[in-house]
Amino acid sequence: MSKFEIPFIEQNRQTTFDWHISQVLKWLKFDDNRKFDSTLVYASIDLRIAIERYIFELLDLLKSGNFSEAEKRKCRSINGVFALMRETDPNYRKTAEFTLIIASITPEFPEISIVDTGYLRRKWEDLSEYCHKQIDPSESFESPNREWQIKGFELIDEIIAKFKEWKFESNMGICLPETMGEETKYIYEKFLKNDISSSQAKRMLQIIDPIMRRRFARRIARRIGARL
Repeated sequence: MSKFEIPFIEQNRQTTFDWHISQVLKWLKFDDNRKFDSTLVYASIDLRIAIERYIFELLDLLKSGNFSEAEKRKCRSINGVFALMRETDPNYRKTAEFTLIIASITPEFPEISIVDTGYLRRKWEDLSEYCHKQIDPSESFESPNREWQIKGFELIDEIIAKFKEWKFESNMGICLPETMGEETKYIYEKFLKNDISSSQAKRMLQIIDPIMRRRFARRIARRIGARL
């Protein structure tokens, strides 16, 4: 086999989520549904790293890029990243749901996905079966009818489809509490405590929306006037 048949192997590796996902897709394209053992292993490794990086990038968003040295050390492991996420925003899912409510009444707001971090953690663990040593060949590379390999490629396809839904067909983002106006934050905190339902939060946001828009327009007008 010529080395030029898989030229992406010669490229320098990078550390971003997008790069690792791209690498997985290149492995799958090279495999061309032949379901090679090695392709399954290499694609699983890069997809597992992609999950780790995705969670870290979500954490980076939650923390606005502000990490202490101790937090940076904690981020060197996936367990540390998940732990730090819980510490940073234990109410991430509720915050994301509130962001979707805001988006639903704001026409110019980009489409936002709620990332299921629990799902990613489970799939990260499932992928480990294909990334580490195998004790019994009959349960892995020599499984009957290559069931083990087929299951592995199905797992990869499932995770890629989920990332496509979250990352490429939508946006990874949330409204951080510190960026909310006083009235919006009041509604958010009541929603966070389950004092109000999502429909009640939406109605309250709709009531204050004209006020917030007028306030925003005045702020922009003052900035323009200051420059004239």
